[in-house]
Amino acid sequence: SGGPITKDNTSVEYYGTIFAVAESDRDANVIWAGSDDGLVHVTRDGGSNWSNVTPSGLPEWAQINSIDVHPFETGGAYLAATRYKSDDFRPYLYRTTDWGRSWQRIVEGIPADHFTRVVRADPDQRGLLYAGTERGIYYSTDDGRRWRSLQLNLPLVPITDLAVKERDLVAATQGRGYWILDDLTVLHQLARGTSSGAAHLYTPRPAIRLTAGGDAEEPGNAGTNPPAGVVFHYAIAEALPEDLPLTLEVFEARGDAPIWSWTRKPAAAGEDEAEPGPDEPPDTRLLPAEQGLNRFVWDMRYPGMTRFDKLIMWADMRDGPKAVPGNYRARLTVGDATQTVEFDIVADPRSSATLEDYRAQFDFIAGARDLLSRAHDEIRRIRQLRGQLESLRARLVARPDADSRTAALIDEVDLLVDTITPIEESLYQTQNESRQDPLNYPIRLNNKLTSLMRTVDVGDKRPTDGALAVRDELSTAIESELKLLDSVWNENLPALNSEIQSMDIDLISIDE
Repeated sequence: SGGPITKDNTSVEYYGTIFAVAESDRDANVIWAGSDDGLVHVTRDGGSNWSNVTPSGLPEWAQINSIDVHPFETGGAYLAATRYKSDDFRPYLYRTTDWGRSWQRIVEGIPADHFTRVVRADPDQRGLLYAGTERGIYYSTDDGRRWRSLQLNLPLVPITDLAVKERDLVAATQGRGYWILDDLTVLHQLARGTSSGAAHLYTPRPAIRLTAGGDAEEPGNAGTNPPAGVVFHYAIAEALPEDLPLTLEVFEARGDAPIWSWTRKPAAAGEDEAEPGPDEPPDTRLLPAEQGLNRFVWDMRYPGMTRFDKLIMWADMRDGPKAVPGNYRARLTVGDATQTVEFDIVADPRSSATLEDYRAQFDFIAGARDLLSRAHDEIRRIRQLRGQLESLRARLVARPDADSRTAALIDEVDLLVDTITPIEESLYQTQNESRQDPLNYPIRLNNKLTSLMRTVDVGDKRPTDGALAVRDELSTAIESELKLLDSVWNENLPALNSEIQSMDIDLISIDE
């Protein structure tokens, strides 16, 4: 190569080429260098003088493929070398802590034919290492004494380089693109020996409160974003009996009542495990309970408003407010054993919103949600009452011994129906039967407030003065209708029941 025929002068085929350089992040004068003829050199004076510190056990003509400076030892470094060009496919990983005067080969656990291309040290956890080989990724929690596979869902592919960035592990592969292991905190805690017992809940890393979400589905050939939320990891040592309870709860830092409480997934799908309808409470039986490591993501949303059957609104909002940046708690319960960890939700670093802005937005949405829940509960009670009144009226009309008292009672029933119907129609557009009907009929109070709540939920801003004014106007109107209903429940209905009781007819009972 490079002779008179090919004129190839790129020097790639020549030995003596520097293939790996690593600069110390603590001392600008310290530089490590490795070449493709198997030599390792280090300078401690910015390149004025170099020392040959090649490991004595490294075979000749090995290619020094990567060098990583030890993040916790001043004179430490790691290197990965290959000799596959000489038909030697063994892994070559070495560690030094004394400026290369002595090296230890660290390959226990890596198969003999998985030759190594790269080794990286985790900058946040002492002794945690990552190695890229011709056939995948390995990790070590004891500074290379023992390696384990970290392949997970990564295709079987050569790993040409690795980088640790903000507690994520980024892998460059040969032919299958770039891959990212999104969260290294589980490995950090494993390296510290924090996992023990039949089940263990790992402390989540801080979750960033983003306004953009992760991908809900596999995007085909495009990349997949990490989940947008708090990622909980918990390990289960042995398969749990099907009847053993498993619960995960999240709390505010000083809260006693859980924000959410999730339980394990049903063992098998059946009629009672069907997906909840659009107006039913969300199914909280979501936790995986597999032996080994499990993952569950909380989207940082609080529960949404209470709904009723066949609720149709144009600008609907099913979620509750998003959590305010701050400290939270999570509790894992497996049978009688519990474990609690604390975690943080942090603001988007790109956002200019203050903590007071986040709190104002949260309080606005939570208050609107609670008022809507009250209104929807009352609509449910109105419909229950109307159904019983209609049934009662039909029985009264059909009585063979109907008299003036019966006719008077029918009038009272009709009057009560006429009282509650306009209240319901003010709170909700009762003519809505399909998703497009809100285009044909006037928007009522609950839909107006829901639309406002959804608008305020966008971004990281406090509600505007206009939003607050509209909220107050709508809330006053809804409270006025609910006050009229209080008279129905506390005065009209008891009076009707008193009359019914005097005629030996079943009383009307409304669920709270």
